[in-house]
Amino acid sequence: MIPTPKSVPELLREEIPDAPADKKPVRLLLCGTPKGVNWIVDILQILGFAKIDEWSPPLPSPISGEIMRILTRYFAE
Repeated sequence: MIPTPKSVPELLREEIPDAPADKKPVRLLLCGTPKGVNWIVDILQILGFAKIDEWSPPLPSPISGEIMRILTRYFAE
């Protein structure tokens, strides 16, 4: 049976495996057409901000024809 895709709020509430205990997560969310989202992910890798494999896989968007990708970074409070 194919699992139902999770909503953005469900994804954001999930436990983050291997999260540093002393830091808080900050999540960046890209939404748009697959070509546009993947272009931004590529540009951010070229700029040294995040490697492509640090982003979530493409996730279904509530908007037809669009996807979302999530990147999590951590900071100390």
